[in-house]
Amino acid sequence: MHIQAVLYDMDGTLLDTEKLHKMAWTAAAEKRGVTIGPEFYQGAMGRNLKRVFALLQELYPNIGDTKTLYEEKEELCRAWMEEHGVPVLPGAHETIGHLASRGLRQCVCTSTSRDSAARTLAAAGLLPKLDALVCGDDIERSKPDPQIFLRGAEKLGLPIGACAVVEDAPAGVEAGLASGARVFVVPGLLEIPQELLSRCTVLSSLWDLPSLL
Repeated sequence: MHIQAVLYDMDGTLLDTEKLHKMAWTAAAEKRGVTIGPEFYQGAMGRNLKRVFALLQELYPNIGDTKTLYEEKEELCRAWMEEHGVPVLPGAHETIGHLASRGLRQCVCTSTSRDSAARTLAAAGLLPKLDALVCGDDIERSKPDPQIFLRGAEKLGLPIGACAVVEDAPAGVEAGLASGARVFVVPGLLEIPQELLSRCTVLSSLWDLPSLL
């Protein structure tokens, strides 16, 4: 089926924010005397807040109130971005603009909360260029469940088979494949199993995407 829309993940796919979030989680937890390790980042990346909070309590029973911890982490991220700007990955603005000029509809499907995602995308100058936004608050089942991408296609009024998913994390790639969309991978911080990669198109950067659609 001809691709008529693109469903993007946000952190690590359009925005170069994965390292920033990792740094902020680490700093917020250290204030409570807790050292967050790779087991958390591997399990949390691409998941919604409900899953992230459950994982924190499972891995670090003494971490305290996870909602307050998340708010402290978000405050650290906002302070950094207010000082330095939102780091956007190479080709994000240009690719979204080019695909829009060709008539493709575009939606961000992120496990991040709506308040945080909308604020960050707006600060990055990307929000006005999008046709829709689906966030962690809008779904019941987190990635790797395909629900978030199915909701994105629904918001755009298109069948999922007419959509391309662009992702950087294993859970998101798995969700995209399970949805029935064609999946493109922007390499990120986490290694994606070869079994998943073999079913995707791997991009060197977002600059590659327009020529492949």
